[in-house]
Amino acid sequence: MHISCSQPQLLQAVQKVYRAVATTTTLPALTGILFQAQDNMLTLQGTDLDLGIIYSFPVEVLTPGDLLLPARIFSEMVRRLPPTNLSLQALPDNTVEITYMQSRVQLNSFDPNQFPSLPDLEGNISLEVDINTIKDAVRKVTIATSSDDLRSIFSGILLEIEPGGNQFNLVATDTHRLAVYHGRLAGFTSQEPVNALISSRSLNELARLLPSEEGQVQISIGSSQIFASYENLRLYARLLDGKFPHYRQVIPQSHITTVKVATREILETTERATLLARDEIKSRSHIIFLQVGETLKITSDAAEVGHLEEELAAQVEGEPLTLALNGRYLLETLRIIDTEEVILEMLAPLKPVVVKPAGEDNYFCLILPVRINNAPESNPPVV
Repeated sequence: MHISCSQPQLLQAVQKVYRAVATTTTLPALTGILFQAQDNMLTLQGTDLDLGIIYSFPVEVLTPGDLLLPARIFSEMVRRLPPTNLSLQALPDNTVEITYMQSRVQLNSFDPNQFPSLPDLEGNISLEVDINTIKDAVRKVTIATSSDDLRSIFSGILLEIEPGGNQFNLVATDTHRLAVYHGRLAGFTSQEPVNALISSRSLNELARLLPSEEGQVQISIGSSQIFASYENLRLYARLLDGKFPHYRQVIPQSHITTVKVATREILETTERATLLARDEIKSRSHIIFLQVGETLKITSDAAEVGHLEEELAAQVEGEPLTLALNGRYLLETLRIIDTEEVILEMLAPLKPVVVKPAGEDNYFCLILPVRINNAPESNPPVV
């Protein structure tokens, strides 16, 4: 293989696929990036068998062929090269020579035949989603995923579509929170329902790789994998095993108290309150809410730090109510609210609180309160 391209182009491509490269594996080939050159296109691919990223861009192909280069050292080397034209050429002794300006460097390479074959990038079900919609959806539900790898169901995000529908749901829960996003489909004609459990890492990588522009991403879902493509970018990911919990049964159907408050004000107050409370038992942040008349009062106590009490102007409807929330959970939710005002709906001190943007009905997050007044510290899980 022998190609010529610019350093900025190559660096951009390498940085895109590098995120899928395995970091800990017994298969050396998975620590590499596969380069395939033909028809004046260079295609890069990285995978750890759970996630794969493929990116193509035009180059001058002098000799077609394949290369498998160690991802870490190659990406670091390319990042440090000057922004000029360069060439990559495979040599007979399993090395590759990078030539730039009046200089050259040689790196050892792997056998490209050891790189795993591409899965069939086709699925039984196909759909289209606006890029900005999928990016917004992933950003808003990821906060409710678990970081516990031993509970893969809760580290995943459920993609749910009714047969022949024009709307999708993205749902995530770590058993303490439940985030639900309703989004419009740009295209979907299947008469089969979709219930695909996708790792949050895979969807986050897709959202990160997609540009913030108008356009539609093509998604195909197979029996064990999901595929997404946009222009010269492709991503494939293994679906998670297991059955997502019946989340609808925990969504409150009524509430006795509603609070509408300026998002920025409650966000800043919650930041201060959480800062004070984070030194409490094992960094669990407890914030007490008290609604009185037209105000919302937020208090925070840390025995060895101090006390905070702030009163916010708010529109309060319903009965007075006092409850405690994990401040970090509330803070993460408020940070992804884009509207100027946010609504909190409450039913009882130990029932989930619904947090949603004012004036929008496409997203909400449930947060399970914590017990106070010397009661046990945890509630039954939200799902």
